[in-house]
Amino acid sequence: MTYKKNTSFLQLNSKTLTKVLLGGILTLGMVSCEKDLLLEPENNITQNSFYTTELQINQALSGVYSGMVNASSRGGFDVNFYLLASEVRSNNFNAISQNGNRDYYAINRFQDTSSTEEVEILWEDAYQLISYANNIMARIDAVPFNDPATKEQYRSETRFLRAYAYFELMRNFGKVPLIDHPVSPEEAASIQRTDLATLYNFITSEIEASVAGLKDIHDAANKGRITKSAAHALLGRIYLTGYGYPLNNGSYLTKAKDHLFQVIQGEGQYVTFSPNYADLFKSANDNKYHIFEIQHISGGLSQGSYLPSYVSPTFGVADPLYNAQGSLYSSAELGVSQSLINAYEPGDLRRALTVKTQFIAQNGQPDNANYFVKFREPGKVLTNRYDWPINFPIIRYADVLLMYAEVLNNEGNTTAAVPYLNRIRQRAGLAPLSTSLSASDFTIALRKERRVEFAGEGVYWHDLVRWNTAVTVINQAAADLNYNYTITTKDYLYQIPLSQVQVAGYEQNP
Repeated sequence: MTYKKNTSFLQLNSKTLTKVLLGGILTLGMVSCEKDLLLEPENNITQNSFYTTELQINQALSGVYSGMVNASSRGGFDVNFYLLASEVRSNNFNAISQNGNRDYYAINRFQDTSSTEEVEILWEDAYQLISYANNIMARIDAVPFNDPATKEQYRSETRFLRAYAYFELMRNFGKVPLIDHPVSPEEAASIQRTDLATLYNFITSEIEASVAGLKDIHDAANKGRITKSAAHALLGRIYLTGYGYPLNNGSYLTKAKDHLFQVIQGEGQYVTFSPNYADLFKSANDNKYHIFEIQHISGGLSQGSYLPSYVSPTFGVADPLYNAQGSLYSSAELGVSQSLINAYEPGDLRRALTVKTQFIAQNGQPDNANYFVKFREPGKVLTNRYDWPINFPIIRYADVLLMYAEVLNNEGNTTAAVPYLNRIRQRAGLAPLSTSLSASDFTIALRKERRVEFAGEGVYWHDLVRWNTAVTVINQAAADLNYNYTITTKDYLYQIPLSQVQVAGYEQNP
């Protein structure tokens, strides 16, 4: 069994994960510890023969976690959900390539359709993870465990991950089919899209139910597993999302507050606030400061991150962030927008740690391009461009603090909200804001802070949607750049993949 720096149970040598259709039956989907478990040939493995021991359930659960990880050029959840579907969708990116065949260009310019490959990937990858989880949930009760608490922990982690996948589907597609048990492809095709209120109820109730079975903290060998803090943090994000557009459920604000406060109460014991922004994005600090993160490891195990190479120019040997494998795309085509760069205040320490505007080209001369460096580490020797080691943060503690501040402000308690915002600002080297700020001025400051704090992490687009400011922000950005398009709230969601519409007859998003 190979662990990342002996700290994470998730970063293991892996067997091939069989691709499954929506709702399909999982034939083989396990990440295996090869010294501990010898699998029979794939064509002899059945669901009934595999899901029979505690060890096999644990390995199957590792397969659910691995559903978020890069699969070579296909990317992982970090590339697909958080970079291409979210960050690139916002005005943090500016795709200037005229090659309209690139999915990132279509997404950035709101030209994507139901036939866009990236849209299909989002759907398939999320439902693949859900299928893995459904198989565990259908069989875990019959499996004997030495410790009932361990069985409940594995069940709770599985429920959490399945609900998380549904949340990402819902944020990107709106109504989606709710499938909570193994079904055949034929049965899956008969299940129609579920309304938002029902989806929210399923997602939140599943994570709420998982809390009791989750651990507060894990030992070094199990770092990376879901914790109670991760469940509370995700629930805070989900409830705050449901409080906003399009559901606009006012009762969700208090629920968001309660769960976010649960995380904050655990600071110093279960969660850690990094005093330095730079320390957040170093592989040596994986599973230390973030609450829920995608696990990556370099070394040719097909578990590295693809994201840094996706957003960087091809470096020359003189550049301190040199990557011998180059990158898939040049940042001249997929670049950080000047709008984002301008959003940083003078003296903000985060800018240089997040964005670069120049690199040393192959000819040894400086070349200008705006690109993210947040997930790159100087001097790393990689086996290929999919091999970057830094974990990707799905939820950071700073997000919890800023969401909590947003809730307080929305409740009318701006004075109490300001210190949480100032804590993030002061870590960035910026002066604190006055506690006498008006609620509207605080909202402006907080929204700006969220943009620069989480730049490159896939947070900003979903913020714009839940605030229902995306139409105004994106249309202004397009006008400033003389781009010939405008968007409406219909553009907040992606089209249902054409393949799914054809097979299942789903109604299409407007």
